[in-house]
Amino acid sequence: MYMSKECKLLQLGFSSDTWGEVIAVFFSNGDVIGLMPLGLRLSENCTLTGRLYRGSKLYNYIISTSTAKLQCNICVTEEPQLFYLSIFEKSKVVKAFKKCECPKKFCDACLTGLCRFRYEEGEDVIRLTVDVEKVLFRKKSPRVFTRASSAFIEALVWFTKIPYVKCEEIEEALKRIEFLKEVVYRSTQRELYIKLIEEVYSKARELVSSVESIRCRSRDKNI
Repeated sequence: MYMSKECKLLQLGFSSDTWGEVIAVFFSNGDVIGLMPLGLRLSENCTLTGRLYRGSKLYNYIISTSTAKLQCNICVTEEPQLFYLSIFEKSKVVKAFKKCECPKKFCDACLTGLCRFRYEEGEDVIRLTVDVEKVLFRKKSPRVFTRASSAFIEALVWFTKIPYVKCEEIEEALKRIEFLKEVVYRSTQRELYIKLIEEVYSKARELVSSVESIRCRSRDKNI
């Protein structure tokens, strides 16, 4: 059942401070001309904004044809399979979207609308705005995937491993958490996420120091 877009984007987990990762499908005269993973954020008047970077096929198409707008579908899912397929088996996903506006096999929810592009001379990025026209729910409670929350959970997993990894691998575990901290920084402006990941990293450094002092510099190394 189609529903109006008001408030539905918030229910899907889109926000103005955190990038939501989706699969975006772009159409011209009914043909799919672009399909890719794309980060989007909620903007004014319940629109979504994102960026296309130099090097992508769609970027080159827009620049070469001076395209200002395209019809698009936004597929919302938290499952990793579609992100994999959209890179390594793109033709399979394109075929599914040609047959159905919102393939249930892949999407928990779909947004359809008009994508507008804005390019400034000399920049390596095209800014886009999606005017959402329809929202189709395929599952009861679909949620957009966010790299920030995923990176935070993975950082916690690495934190719990620190007391048990081999001594020569402890610093590498800390580097993994530091990398995930940077992912959170790039993926969100939400103060809570940033505060939490900084606390995890700080506690990880303390734990590494403690483990190295107690276990890795004693006769019980790696026991």
